[in-house]
Amino acid sequence: MSSRIRNSTARPTASRPSATGPSSSRNAADDQLPPYKKPSHPLDLESTRQLRDLQSRSLNDVKRHNKQAQEAVTTTAGSVNDMLREHSEYLARRQKKWDAGKALDGREDEEQAMQELQEKVEEATAKLEESMRAVIDSGVAAQRIDETLDWLRQNAPKQLENEYQTQISQRATQRQSQLQSQRRQEADGDEDMSEEDFADGPTPGPTPLDGTRVTLNGVSELFQERQQRQKDTYTSLSLTARYARNNEYREFKRLVHDAKFGDSGLLLGHEDTWFTETGSPAPGITNTQRGDFDDDDDIIMDKATISTRCPITFQQYKEPYTSVKCPHTFEKNAILEMIRTSPNKTGVGGPGGRGVKCVECPVTGCSQLLAAADVRSDPILIRKIHRMQQAEAAEAEESSDEEVQVTRRPNDGEDSKLQVPGTQQSIVEDLGDPSDVESEVQQPLMSSMVEDLGDPSDSE
Repeated sequence: MSSRIRNSTARPTASRPSATGPSSSRNAADDQLPPYKKPSHPLDLESTRQLRDLQSRSLNDVKRHNKQAQEAVTTTAGSVNDMLREHSEYLARRQKKWDAGKALDGREDEEQAMQELQEKVEEATAKLEESMRAVIDSGVAAQRIDETLDWLRQNAPKQLENEYQTQISQRATQRQSQLQSQRRQEADGDEDMSEEDFADGPTPGPTPLDGTRVTLNGVSELFQERQQRQKDTYTSLSLTARYARNNEYREFKRLVHDAKFGDSGLLLGHEDTWFTETGSPAPGITNTQRGDFDDDDDIIMDKATISTRCPITFQQYKEPYTSVKCPHTFEKNAILEMIRTSPNKTGVGGPGGRGVKCVECPVTGCSQLLAAADVRSDPILIRKIHRMQQAEAAEAEESSDEEVQVTRRPNDGEDSKLQVPGTQQSIVEDLGDPSDVESEVQQPLMSSMVEDLGDPSDSE
């Protein structure tokens, strides 16, 4: 049998093509979709059900990823600018020593490193700003897809049905017109057009004999057309309308500005000044005056108007929550617990439409009613409070060091005195120096005793 196999001259049959050559091209051709044909019938019940059951899990994933990307971009931009500001403050302290002629070694290297760091941070901030706008565009696109799918679920079946009925009616009208024309021709003795000739013409219905068919705008076409219209509307807006009015972009700009300037007093320019006439961003714009703008969402804050203690607990903030109705901040757990246990309600929301729980602002003189949705975390205010708390802690540490510090006078024959602050020092001064009293009392006694003993040499 082995010889027969070895001497076999059989050729491969057509049903077994080789692995290479024409088969690969056929496989590639099989992967191509056939040309798109418009539907000729409206959606049936099964198609309508599938359209309504479209799951938006992937869209929810996109929205979640966009949210994470926004937070990552904003946090990164704040971190790199924090680093630049802190290094700049360090260099400013070094500059004072340099001006005094101290520690001049390495001055040029540190100044050069500072300049390079500033250039890198500015470049990184510009790229992060572009990334932030791209993430916002992606979020808008995801929202646009979600809204279009909702529109299709509600309107596509009916729209295709109406379009189908319209085309069927048009075909019936056209056939009726042709029949009337035929009758007139027959009445005039024109026998050129017979019933058989007319039967070969277009006929109504989805599957006419001449091959023509009803063509409807399919669901995919409706989706693409609506998407394109909404996209064109969005891209026609100015950059100010697309981004400066976006809450996430506002938070990005505010946080980057706070990281750059800290508590220096420079205010972020109004959102209408964030982009130039050419549409490009105008980074670094600050304004020391508010001008004619009045934006409730942009409350001016400085050290004089910020407290580091909660008006409810009177303790240092751990997790500040800020009101969106008034410029007051509270400890998160404290204000939410007050709202939860409050008997008052407002609005028409809540269970059964009976309103949501609310509480009057705990700050004296403020009558705003606050619900749980009216308080939120403000990243910029949290950063300012943390800086103030760190400054207070450093100041308290320095004060405690000064209170326990002991300074001694130069040794000029007098005993040194303990230096204490405030009223304690006056009390010690009133008591006088105990050594002076002892010297005044003991010295005469010692002298009289020596005189009474006499000179031992005389007795000898």
